[in-house]
Amino acid sequence: MCVFPCRAYLKLQYDFHCTCPCCSLPEAESQASDSRLAEMTALRGRLAKWSTGAIDGREAIQLIQRIWDIGEEEDYTSERGRLAADAAIVAAAHSE
Repeated sequence: MCVFPCRAYLKLQYDFHCTCPCCSLPEAESQASDSRLAEMTALRGRLAKWSTGAIDGREAIQLIQRIWDIGEEEDYTSERGRLAADAAIVAAAHSE
């Protein structure tokens, strides 16, 4: 997964012009993607609070679903196994 600042870093540090699908997005699409990825990061932070009891199981599952949905939008599927495992752990902990 690459975001626009990464492309600038690669160019500055290595004189490498990235042409991956993410870096090749038009500016508006790149910004929309960056926003979705930032939301995904924030949701993961919120989900981590489940283990401390700061959120309940229902909210944890909703967060997992939203992270999954953003992953679908971004065609970012590498974390599906982890998300499915998290959902199973939450459900087992709540006997659901």
